[in-house]
Amino acid sequence: MFDYLAIGLTNVLTFTNLTAIIVGTALGLFVGAMPGLSATMAIAILLPLTFNMPPATGLSMLASLYMGAMYGGSIAAILINTPGTPAAAATVLDGYPMAQQGRAGKALGISLFASLVGGLLSSIALLTIAPILGGVALQFGPVELFAVAVLGITIIGSLSQGSAIKGLLSGVVGLLLAMIGMDPITGSARFTFGILNLYSGVSFTVALIGLFSIPQAIRLIEKDEKAKAVINSFKDKMLPTLAEIKQIGVTVIRSSFIGIFTGIIPGTGGDTACWFGYNEAKRFSKNRDNFGKGDIEGVAASEAANNAVVGGALIPTLTLGIPGSSATAIIMGALMVHGIMPGPTLMTEYADVTYTLIWALLISNFAMFLEGLLFTKAAIHVTRVPNKVLAPIIIILCVIGAFAINNSFFDVYMMLIFGLLGYFMDKIGMPTAPMVVGLILGQMLNVSLHQSLMISGGSWLIFFSNPISTVLLIIAAISVFQATPFSARLVKSVKAALSKS
Repeated sequence: MFDYLAIGLTNVLTFTNLTAIIVGTALGLFVGAMPGLSATMAIAILLPLTFNMPPATGLSMLASLYMGAMYGGSIAAILINTPGTPAAAATVLDGYPMAQQGRAGKALGISLFASLVGGLLSSIALLTIAPILGGVALQFGPVELFAVAVLGITIIGSLSQGSAIKGLLSGVVGLLLAMIGMDPITGSARFTFGILNLYSGVSFTVALIGLFSIPQAIRLIEKDEKAKAVINSFKDKMLPTLAEIKQIGVTVIRSSFIGIFTGIIPGTGGDTACWFGYNEAKRFSKNRDNFGKGDIEGVAASEAANNAVVGGALIPTLTLGIPGSSATAIIMGALMVHGIMPGPTLMTEYADVTYTLIWALLISNFAMFLEGLLFTKAAIHVTRVPNKVLAPIIIILCVIGAFAINNSFFDVYMMLIFGLLGYFMDKIGMPTAPMVVGLILGQMLNVSLHQSLMISGGSWLIFFSNPISTVLLIIAAISVFQATPFSARLVKSVKAALSKS
């Protein structure tokens, strides 16, 4: 393990990878500062640009963008009362009142400091926990991989926001789309309808760009843009004083651990963690009445939590091949684009790339802090970009990115089809993240199922022949059951029985 850590650190300290981290973090800051955009959408658009890069360099840039966008979302939240990303929703409650009180710089400084601590702690957790879990991967064969794929689909689907049934259905649709193309075991064509371009399957990158970027552009066009009071500049100091650091220290550490554990749970993300962190900070605070009126603890709590999610979400992504969030699902897609199959063997077979990615995430926190101090004032102007300008730019970037994959207009058409699909799914409240997970895990599920049945001579009992696959499948079954109305009825019945006794 220590050898891999040393190799990863050596790789990440090259000029190329450090430049990728700095550029990725800067892009994340500016994307996060644009109201209505998200880290997920930015990663999807940037993904085609990393094709010609070495895998470690491209993935380092994507991970750095993810981290930078988490802090960037607080810029718009504090300055114009509009979260730049969903993960900054709770930051609005105290960040904007601070700006109205003439403390915009202080609010941004507290946000930046809390983001640094949250990101560092989550990166350290990733650096220490992931290798330990990665060692367990040596016990995983086709049977265990099948159970992991099933667990990934069921957990992501059942933990999706809104209807759990719609989340599971979205995951199943993703699995079906993953079946398009040549069967990797038999070599026969499936669901291609005689279209030669579909023989290679559905491009992950095309689907990701369409599902996450086009619907966002359409929503920006539909949005009724109203004039907002914008802070033109701020003259107060950004960096918190020692007294302020002591005041928020416990809150930042507590929220960081909340963010890490929230990120580890598949299907959650920064938008969930920021509210968890904020609510717990308010509950433990001696001055809870000040929350919502410009309390620095409120800003620190939400920002530490949402940045801590980044490292936490990558733990199940890198060790089990189960994305902890929609952004990490795209990073999984990036791994596959570079010929690296996500899953439990990632930490061993592709250790050099994986540990470089982990170190890059750690270093990106320092890049975010320094760039935040230097460029946050310039980012004020980013918040003023009107939707009618931003939406066409997004669509143009999507078309260029989709075409650049294979220099094919067919990919552009597919991207637009997925974009419309994602838009209508959003209208009916069906999440797109489970579909992406289905697309990514579909191949692993298909191959591991074939191999397992070949080993057992066609017997399905092989999946219950060892404790690892049995436990994983039981957890998957429980997660599906919890998504049904019967689970709620059972809980009510148990509570009623306990209250009577």
